[in-house]
Amino acid sequence: MELLDGARQILTFGAGGSSTMLTQQLQFRLVRLGYAISAYPQSLLPRMVASTLEPRDVVVTLSVSGYTPEIVESAQIARQYGARVVAITAHGSPLAEAADVVLPVVARETDFIYHPSASRYAMLAAIDVLALELALRHQDRSRTKLRRLKITLDAHRGGDNRQPLGD
Repeated sequence: MELLDGARQILTFGAGGSSTMLTQQLQFRLVRLGYAISAYPQSLLPRMVASTLEPRDVVVTLSVSGYTPEIVESAQIARQYGARVVAITAHGSPLAEAADVVLPVVARETDFIYHPSASRYAMLAAIDVLALELALRHQDRSRTKLRRLKITLDAHRGGDNRQPLGD
């Protein structure tokens, strides 16, 4: 948590299926709490951005398997330039090895191809826990930001006061 709290900026990288969508979910969750975060859900752009990073920057990489070459290489490039890397990935994977901090994801997939991927839910849960921990670290700030967000969204959308906060 200290890595993210002290970051000049947070960047999140993911490529392929669920990781692409979940980079944006992480961005949506943390921007609401006041963090400077950008999502790069693509294969080449993370590599380019990684080469511009500095020591106070933090990259959060997402990969269920931890073997996606574009994400592993982007993490390595980011570390080469002094940025810190957090990986939400499989323990012992190449991405885990390239990271400073690993939030391990373990999900058992099924051979039933029509069933939604269990790993997507495991990664979403990890993102939710990460966002919750950051919100609780700064409860007053988080409460203020979320209240302001709710007021802004309710004024824009109209309707009753039980609408979601942008999730």
